[in-house]
Amino acid sequence: MIEAQVIDMQMIENLTGITGRIVSREPHPTLQDFDMVRLYLKKAEPVKGVADLLSAYINQEISVAVRRDLLGNARAGAELRCRAKRIPEGAMCEPHPEPGNFAVNPS
Repeated sequence: MIEAQVIDMQMIENLTGITGRIVSREPHPTLQDFDMVRLYLKKAEPVKGVADLLSAYINQEISVAVRRDLLGNARAGAELRCRAKRIPEGAMCEPHPEPGNFAVNPS
């Protein structure tokens, strides 16, 4: 499980296409316009040209920061699909995704 932790290291450029079921959602503790989503990761696909640091978490819950306005009224049970990068606090969906790279489907 990806949890927030303090890591004194330089993160490598990474991005993974992820799909999962929203388990819970709450305001992000430090990013004003973001929510923290607990996501049960069902699928992960590498993005060409960058490291894939999230595929190892398939069939586990991960914490993912997502811009609140992208989520709309998504609730637990909804499916989330985005491209996300691994960060020291967990993972973060692209804040300004290109068309077709972000979707929320109700349960």
